[in-house]
Amino acid sequence: MLVLYGSETGNSQDVAERIVREAKLKHYAPILMSMDCYDVKTLPNESCVVFVTSTTGQGEEPRNMKSFWRFLLRRSLSETSLTNVSYCVFGLGDSGYQKFNITAKKLFRRLANLGARAIEPLGLGDDQHPLGYEAALNPWLQKVWKSMRQMFPLPSYLKELSDDEILKLPLPGSRFCVDVIETSENLEKSSEHSEHLMQGYWAFRLAVAAADAHDAAASFSHSAYRAHQSQRSTYHSGVICANRQLTSKEAVKQVHHLEFKPMDSSTSTSYDSGDVLGVLPHSLHPDDDHLTGLLKRMGFSPNVRVRIYPSATPEKKNSFPVIPLKYLIAGGIDVNSASPRRYFFEVMSHFTASEHEKERLQYFASAQGAVDLYKYNRRERRTVFEIFDDFPSMKPSLEWFLQVSPHLHPRLYSISSSPYDTVETRATHITVASVEWVTPMKRKRRGLCSSWLSSLTLGTKISYFVSKGSISLPPSDVPLILVGPGTGIAPFRSFVRTRLFQSQANDKGQVGDVLVFFGCRNALHDYLYEEEWEELCKSGFFATSALGGLVVAFSRPTRNEKKKYVQNCILDEEKRVWSLLEDGAKVFVAGAAEKMPSAVREAIQKVVQSRGSRSEKESLIYMTEMDTNGRYFVDAW
Repeated sequence: MLVLYGSETGNSQDVAERIVREAKLKHYAPILMSMDCYDVKTLPNESCVVFVTSTTGQGEEPRNMKSFWRFLLRRSLSETSLTNVSYCVFGLGDSGYQKFNITAKKLFRRLANLGARAIEPLGLGDDQHPLGYEAALNPWLQKVWKSMRQMFPLPSYLKELSDDEILKLPLPGSRFCVDVIETSENLEKSSEHSEHLMQGYWAFRLAVAAADAHDAAASFSHSAYRAHQSQRSTYHSGVICANRQLTSKEAVKQVHHLEFKPMDSSTSTSYDSGDVLGVLPHSLHPDDDHLTGLLKRMGFSPNVRVRIYPSATPEKKNSFPVIPLKYLIAGGIDVNSASPRRYFFEVMSHFTASEHEKERLQYFASAQGAVDLYKYNRRERRTVFEIFDDFPSMKPSLEWFLQVSPHLHPRLYSISSSPYDTVETRATHITVASVEWVTPMKRKRRGLCSSWLSSLTLGTKISYFVSKGSISLPPSDVPLILVGPGTGIAPFRSFVRTRLFQSQANDKGQVGDVLVFFGCRNALHDYLYEEEWEELCKSGFFATSALGGLVVAFSRPTRNEKKKYVQNCILDEEKRVWSLLEDGAKVFVAGAAEKMPSAVREAIQKVVQSRGSRSEKESLIYMTEMDTNGRYFVDAW
C-alpha cells in the first residue's frame, strides 16, 4: 500500500502519517512518500495507492506535488495506463475559497481518466468546519478501511484489531533520537535570543527533513536542503525600524504597521508587489518558568546541550548540530499557542502513571471521543503547557514529545510596501492585526505571532524572509479592481503605491485605472492608512479617468448611516465595476476567508448579470472564464 502526499504547510503530511499508522495496525505494509519523491513512472505497477493533498494559492497544487502532477497530465498517457491501480484521494481545503479543494478534485478525476479504480469517493476536508478537516477524515477513513478489507481480505491466521486493542498496543520507536552532549549548567546568559532561537528552529527542521527523506527512501544532504530552502525564501537579519498603531484604543481589533530593515546598511530587501514576509514567532522566552518546569518534568535541565537526529540513521548523527535544549524547544515547538492533534493524546497515554489520566487520554484518542476532544482541545485552543497541567502524571520521553507536539512554523504576512519604497528607504512594511478572543470557557487567547510583533520595540533584531505570494501585480496598463476589507488592504497598498511610482515615472502617466474597495467598522477607529488614502485622492492619482477611485465601506458607521460592506459598495458602483471589467480589469480579493470572498464574488456576478444583460447562467460562465483566464484572484486566510 502506497501513501503519497502533497503538502504545503505540513497538514497533508500529518494526515498521510496517520493513514500509515492505521494501515500498519490493520496489517497492511504501507510506504509513505511525498509525491515529488516518488518515481511516478512506476505508478502503473502499484496495486493500492492513497493520495492526500492540499490546495494552495490560486487553486494550485503544493510545491512537492508539481512534477508528479505535470507527468500525470501528459497527453501521451493512455486511458488504460492505470487499470491495475486501486486508489482513493483525500483533500484538505477551505470552503471560504472559490476553488475549494480543486487539486484533490482534479487528481481524483485524472486518475479515473487514466483507468484507475476508486476505492471510495473523494474525501474533502474543510478548515471551515468546527472540527476542521477531521470531521470529514474520520468517517472517510472508516469507509476506506472497510472497502479495502473487502478488496484485500485478511489471511485466516490474522485478526482485525479493535480500536480499544489498538490503543493498548505498545508504541513503536520514535522518529528521533536525542543525545545529551553536554550537561553544563552554566550556559551563558544572553539578552538577545533571536539568533539562538533560529538556530534551534533550523536544528529541529533539519532533523525532520532528514527523517522525511529516509521514510521516502530518498537521499538527504544538509547542503542540498539548505540550498533548497534558500531557493524558496531569502532570509535576512534585520531590525524593526517602525512600529505604529493604525487603530484607536477603542477599536475592536488593534492593527499595527511595522517596518523591517536589513542590518547590513549596504543591502536592501528584494521583492515584488504581492509577495509575503515571513517571521518565526519568538514570544516564548527560553528561560520561561513554564518551559523550565516542563523540561525538568521530563528529566532535563533547560541548559543541557543536545543533538537531535533521525533514529533511522544513527550512523550520520555527528552531522547534526548541537543546540541548548531550551532553544530547540522554544525555537522548534509551539508549546503555548497551538493545540495538539489526536495522536498527541494517544502517545501521551503511554507515558502517564495515573490510570484515570490514562483512560481519559485514550478516550480522547478514540473515535468515540472525537467530539469531546474537540470541546476540550480545539475549541478551547488548549496548549501543550495547559494539557501538561491537566495531566500531572504525564512524563513523556523527549523523543516522543518532539515528534507529536505541534511544530512551530513561520507566519506569513502580505507585504504592504512597494518595491520602490524599499529602494528609497530599505524598509519593508507589513500590516498586522493583533488577534485576541475568548474561548467558550472564558479563557483569554492572543495570537502567537501577531501579539509578539505588535509588542516589538524599535531596534529589535529580527530574522525574516521574503517569498512569492499567491498574487502578483499585473503590467502597469492593466486596470485593477481591488477588494480588501481590514488587513486585506495590505497587499493592495503595495499595488497602489507601485502604480503611483509607475505613473510618476511615465511621462504620459499612462497606467491602468485602479478602483479600490476598502472595508472597516467605522472611520474613527479602524480606517487603516486613512491619511495616505486622502493624500492619494488629492494627488489626482485616482482621477486619470472616471473609473478609478477609492470606495470605503463602514459596517458600523458613527452617524445614522446605513451600514455597508464591500460587497454592498460593489453593487453601488456597478457601472464603474462593469466598465473596468469590459476594459479587461483583473479582480483581486484579499481578507478573511469566512463569508467575505463568496459575498464579493456573488456581488460581482450580479454586476455582470445586470450591467452585462446576461442571464444567471451566462453570468456564471463569465465568472468562470475570468478564473480560467487569470483575471480573478483571491488571497484569503
